[in-house]
Amino acid sequence: MKAELAFNSSKHLPKLILISTVILFLFSLVRGNYLVRKSENELSPTKQLDEAQATSYSLREIDAKTGQLRWKLTAKEGKTEDNLQAALIKDITAEVYKNEIPVFNLSAPYGKANAQTKGIYLFGNVIAKDNDGNFLLMSNQIALGMGTSIEAQKGFNLVLKNSGTIVGESALINDEQTKLTISKLKEASFKNILLSGEKVYLEKDKNGDLTRAVISEGGKVILKKDGNDSLSANEIIWKKDGEIEAKDNVTYISKDKTFKAGYILLKPDKRFYAKQNVLITHGETKCYGNALSYENDSLIILTGRPKAIQNGKQIIADKIVYDLNTEKVEATGNVKTSVRNISAKPQ
Repeated sequence: MKAELAFNSSKHLPKLILISTVILFLFSLVRGNYLVRKSENELSPTKQLDEAQATSYSLREIDAKTGQLRWKLTAKEGKTEDNLQAALIKDITAEVYKNEIPVFNLSAPYGKANAQTKGIYLFGNVIAKDNDGNFLLMSNQIALGMGTSIEAQKGFNLVLKNSGTIVGESALINDEQTKLTISKLKEASFKNILLSGEKVYLEKDKNGDLTRAVISEGGKVILKKDGNDSLSANEIIWKKDGEIEAKDNVTYISKDKTFKAGYILLKPDKRFYAKQNVLITHGETKCYGNALSYENDSLIILTGRPKAIQNGKQIIADKIVYDLNTEKVEATGNVKTSVRNISAKPQ
């Protein structure tokens, strides 16, 4: 009898072991889920955010080579995110330094700071000033973290006291406020010149006066002192002495005259030169050529297979001289004259 009972117990032993294992597994699973839920509650983003909130916030950057302060920032309120790598901040004041002297003073209602990339973005009616009151920059967003330079983004308006105003999409400005790299320049207005263009580089002196301008990818210059003469081209270089060099799809309009060419060089003394498919339109007269020179008050000289069309007459020669005052055309060298076919006007 005892042998029979022992046999039956040994027979059911594997089932008992299996059942015990299942029970232990279920207990571990329930216990694990409980611990996970507890951990999630303790580490919830809301709770972390509440714990990371602060009534004041400060950040600064030190130049690794010189040990000098590049910029510092303070805010009345801040809260961290992304595992404490970034911070959202409010009511911000900031200063950018060069040689321990502040060169920009900034204020903004909002900002975002990234401790890992050391990038700072101030946004929402941001204002940047200099210490002397000569520089006032207003922008939707200004980026710090590029050494002692700042970048206005998402639209800006810059007022330079006693010298001009600049309006555009974005601008990178150096610490001395003498070099500006601008994208989508709507208008830059200075004493004697008005500029616009897709990509524009400006240099100015300490007084705020423009000393050099380079326009690329299309733009326009209006010369205020010359009766608002305008020059448009894919590339334009303006120099402080008044010399202007324009390349690719150039159009120069001066009063009642329009000049088109692949290249035009305007001199401060009113002389100018053009080449590459030159076209002059003056009233009913049109003159063509591959090279043009204008060195006095009235005479324009065209060479390079020049041609003039006036009053239905076409003139081809080695050289054509056109007098703007008298509207007279003079041709020399292999002169050929022909009458162009003009359709009769309807009765």
